[in-house]
Amino acid sequence: MFGAVWVRRSCGVIATAFLSAASRRGAVAGTALGIFLGLTGCTPTERVATPDEQHVIDRKFVEYPAGFELRRFATGFTAATAMAFDPEGPSLLVAEGERGDEPLIWRVPLNGGKISLFYPAAGRLPLPFPTPAWRMFGPIGGMVVVDGKVIVTHRDENGMGVITALDRKGGHKTIVAGFPTQGDGGLTDLAVNPLSGELWFGCGTATNSGVVGIDNWAEGWLRVHPDVHDIPWHDIELLGYKFQSVNPFAGIFGPADVAVTAPFQVFNQSFAIRIFGSPVQKPGGAIYSVSPTGGIATVKAHGIHNPRGIAFNEYGTAYFTNDGMEMRGARPIKDDPDALYHVPPGQAWFGWPDFSATLEPIGDAKYQPPQEMIARTGYPEVRPLIDRGASGLTPPSRDTLLEAAFPSLSGAGKMDFAPAAWNKEYHGSVLITLSGDRSPFASGGIKLPRPVGFKIVRVDLDRHAVHDFIRNTSGLPRSSTPGYNLDLIERPVDVKCYGPDGVAYILDMGRMEVRNGRERYETGTAQIYRLVPVKEATTQPK
Repeated sequence: MFGAVWVRRSCGVIATAFLSAASRRGAVAGTALGIFLGLTGCTPTERVATPDEQHVIDRKFVEYPAGFELRRFATGFTAATAMAFDPEGPSLLVAEGERGDEPLIWRVPLNGGKISLFYPAAGRLPLPFPTPAWRMFGPIGGMVVVDGKVIVTHRDENGMGVITALDRKGGHKTIVAGFPTQGDGGLTDLAVNPLSGELWFGCGTATNSGVVGIDNWAEGWLRVHPDVHDIPWHDIELLGYKFQSVNPFAGIFGPADVAVTAPFQVFNQSFAIRIFGSPVQKPGGAIYSVSPTGGIATVKAHGIHNPRGIAFNEYGTAYFTNDGMEMRGARPIKDDPDALYHVPPGQAWFGWPDFSATLEPIGDAKYQPPQEMIARTGYPEVRPLIDRGASGLTPPSRDTLLEAAFPSLSGAGKMDFAPAAWNKEYHGSVLITLSGDRSPFASGGIKLPRPVGFKIVRVDLDRHAVHDFIRNTSGLPRSSTPGYNLDLIERPVDVKCYGPDGVAYILDMGRMEVRNGRERYETGTAQIYRLVPVKEATTQPK
């Protein structure tokens, strides 16, 4: 396992465990808790914002639509990843914690009461304390509440993807498991099909663009899982390209300094032309469905790089976001946009890794990286990898699948459809979080001239038009804006519009940087915002 285990993140769970003991054992345990927190210097920071902090955010700093008030609601989270409404309370469940950690799920009462821990259950110590108790491993990619069960996507102790249903007594049930998530991509968002009741979810690919490379060593997973590679849904034929890269496993008694790797194969292997599909019908880079009570997952679409967000419209049509490939690794791709699609009947192939996220051939000139980046791999340009004819693959239809495109590296993520009651103009529109770029790692070490993303957009599906919905007036994330105004947004990661209180909630993951290939989060910088229709706003704190 790799990734940092944060002491601060464990604090909340440890404190909860001690508090549980204190309630059972009285003052002695309570004293022990005080001593423990004093010695470690750790206190849980997740909290509902004070009435003063919940003031209406000035449009001088953050632009948002007329007819609404934007307020901060809760603060102090770290690496927030997903949220879901829970009828009990009612409350908002918020997941935090990234790869390598045991995640936390907090219950945030919508009436502004005290935040409490839902997972891990009170009384159980978190990692790294030894215990026979069952654990999840982060991140939690998506979360929904169905029939009183909290259902989440996550990884297991071996890095494989799992969907688990958690009950309110600390129990759990595995719905489906064994997805190939030991590489780049994990299980992503969850959504409930309003017509069938099925769970739909996404699974990302193992690599950026089909070839295991030195970028995956920097990320850490290649060291721990050296046998991981991309897995297609069904058998494919390759065109025979092989890519050279520095071999981090090289040494006096090890392999050569240069590794030669072919697509869909283990690092430093390049002998196969025919690649066999997943023997258990669990490819990476796909959209799936499964019953919320468990069963066999069904592939709904495949050939997708990173399907981060999923939502259904009122007619039961599924839509999803996809983050484009990045300019890194053995096959760097320049300026691949992020995109929004709908899922058609059948099991459509969306073209990865031979088509851009906007479903254009990846060999087009606009996707070619700087010459010095690609030349070291052994080729003068990026070319397709798959023999589509021999593989039985039909090029994806841009005209029928693509709904909208966003700037490259903008981080298109979770989304929700806007309620028609808000504004007739918004009917049929979807709100999408753009969590922001991951440069310079994602841009080949090249610093972007200006941050990309870091806002929420509205997509008018009838016109395929993208409009800014919530953004900082500076165009910069909070951490890059002079003065570090806490009202500003940083990296929005989730949005939920159909709250039981008629208010929309926005989850901001907080400050994150990619250093040495790994995502690093600043403690306590993740927040929750409320977007309040004006007719409801008069009851909120001033």
